[in-house]
Amino acid sequence: MFTDWAYRSKINFFLSRSAEFSDDKLLEGGLRFGYRAPGEAWEIAAFGRNILSDRSLEGGIDFNNLTGFVNDPRTLGLEVKAKF
Repeated sequence: MFTDWAYRSKINFFLSRSAEFSDDKLLEGGLRFGYRAPGEAWEIAAFGRNILSDRSLEGGIDFNNLTGFVNDPRTLGLEVKAKF
């Protein structure tokens, strides 16, 4: 089992204050549950990134079009590994 978490408080991305380029908070977490066979011949694991599905602005480009970019969406998956 493995987990990791990241937190960021309220932020303003540029010197000028604007609603488009500020964000209240970011809380992102990840989980991974897995099993490794004896002898490490194979491994299986389920994982999740951004498990709380928190959508937050991570930055922007301030020319004239007020472009912002957000964090990655929730991702769930299964991983299988074999050594031979």
